Amino acid sequence: MVDFVEALKKFVNVEYETQLREIREMWRQPLAVRVAEGKAIADVEVVQASEDQAVLRCSENLSKFREGDMLLLNRGDPRQEPRYPCILEKERGLELIVSPDHSSFAGLSPGKGWVLDENACDLRDLLLGALDTLAVSQKKQECILGMLCHHVCPQLSTQREKEAARLADHLERILGLNTSQREAFIHAYATENYYLIQGPPGTGKTRVLAMIATALAGAGQRVLVTAFTHRAINNALRTIAKTTRYPHVFKVGQQRYDEDLVWEGGQVPNYEKFVHSPYSPQGKGFIVGGTCFALRTRRLGEVEFDTVIFDEAGQVTLPLAIAGMLSGERYIFIGDHKQMAPVIVGEHSEEWVTRSIFETLFRHAPGTMLDITYRMNAEITAFPSKYFYGGRLHPAADVRGRRLKLARQPQRYHELLDPERPSIFAEIWHTGRGMRAPEEAELAAGLAAEALACGVPASEIAIVAPFRAQGRLIRKHLQDLVTHHDDSLGDIVVDTVERIQGQEREIVIVSLTTSDPGYAAQCAEFYFQPNRLNVSITRPRVKRIVIGSPLLFRAMPEKAEHRAWVQHFQALHAESDVITISR
Repeated sequence: MVDFVEALKKFVNVEYETQLREIREMWRQPLAVRVAEGKAIADVEVVQASEDQAVLRCSENLSKFREGDMLLLNRGDPRQEPRYPCILEKERGLELIVSPDHSSFAGLSPGKGWVLDENACDLRDLLLGALDTLAVSQKKQECILGMLCHHVCPQLSTQREKEAARLADHLERILGLNTSQREAFIHAYATENYYLIQGPPGTGKTRVLAMIATALAGAGQRVLVTAFTHRAINNALRTIAKTTRYPHVFKVGQQRYDEDLVWEGGQVPNYEKFVHSPYSPQGKGFIVGGTCFALRTRRLGEVEFDTVIFDEAGQVTLPLAIAGMLSGERYIFIGDHKQMAPVIVGEHSEEWVTRSIFETLFRHAPGTMLDITYRMNAEITAFPSKYFYGGRLHPAADVRGRRLKLARQPQRYHELLDPERPSIFAEIWHTGRGMRAPEEAELAAGLAAEALACGVPASEIAIVAPFRAQGRLIRKHLQDLVTHHDDSLGDIVVDTVERIQGQEREIVIVSLTTSDPGYAAQCAEFYFQPNRLNVSITRPRVKRIVIGSPLLFRAMPEKAEHRAWVQHFQALHAESDVITISR
């Protein structure tokens, strides 16, 4: 057991040290290189500045930065003063709002000539502290390490199973539950230690989470809902409030992460600390959302929960999961290890430390897989079901035959946009392309524009690309088309795979981009990862158009595992409706 904890401590330290080393190496690069790599934004102007917030403006943003990222505002050399560690709060096109990290913006005044660089995020103390706590708690060790070492299986209470069955009967009448959802609900409610629920795309996992959390809180439990991201936590809390109307639901966390807690008819309250809420730590029957990090601070540290529900558990590392598990008695893990995995930056001799909590437990206690998708029609579902879910994922009866609705016949790309051909591979021959493929960018933008002209709302169109450089090129083509089409072209989502998970659209266009087999082989671990492919192709409801050059399939990565991954792409091509695009 000691070796297990020490291995996870080493993992935490290696991850941070690797992140810090890579960032410092990037800081030594010329500004043009940092910008090209998406690690910096040049020509930044400080528009407004106060001690606790600054409004910045840039002429171009080609960065990989996301809201919540740690950044460093500097004069061009991030190793030299003046420099201000900060957090990206909001991104509004070319306007950025940042707050200071652990200090203030004292001395910062409006002016030009600034640069934003990536900065390191050090959360080691919280994670290592959690592992130290585990090491000295015999009771928690027996439960948590017993689970993680595959010695402890889920244990269900017969009495609670009967209670859950009665509740499920009621929920079935008012909200509807399919067979797998019913099983997941009953077993999660009845568990005396832990249970897993695998939620493939569109299977209603967040709705099931809402029912479970509400039922447990209704029985008097203190329930925590946590996840890797604030977005996932907020989505879960919003779904609980909207679906069940349970009144005792709130979040504990910084106010800057509360924007999407609003729903049609209400808003989930957010408190900076639990003590600011109207509830007592010893109270009963409430549902609170918060990060695992908050549990290791004064925000939530004083509350002991009866049940901790992890959403998106396929993205939660073992140390982070342990930080959450220390605050609860029972655990429900909801996720999908076939979608996005944790982001790992370091090299680790022991592969098991890099797995998510969900994948770790799934190997010996897979729980229930939700097996009916309410998102994808039959043609869209077929490939992911066969290659990622053992043929067990099926479309619901009312979505099986759904088709793309067009207000008029397309004037361009008639074959590609044909509603009766839901799963298309647009074969476009090009060669030597790495992170940018102008041929695919032009086609993707043109398809989106034509779909919009045919009556598909911009909010129901998304374009996915593996590289931000390709995404920028696609957006540029869309901007060029705005003069000829509806201004709402700018509302079409163009993003990377990482940021599209959890979203869905009527039509999704996937640009594979790369046509250099050597380049693809070099970045095979990233590019051909099956989880990324699965996420990309399961966003659409009724129409999927994958654009790519068949030269990609000639990639021969060094590792046999990666070569097997390439075969997934070949299979997608073979099992799609292939249309060759002449140039």
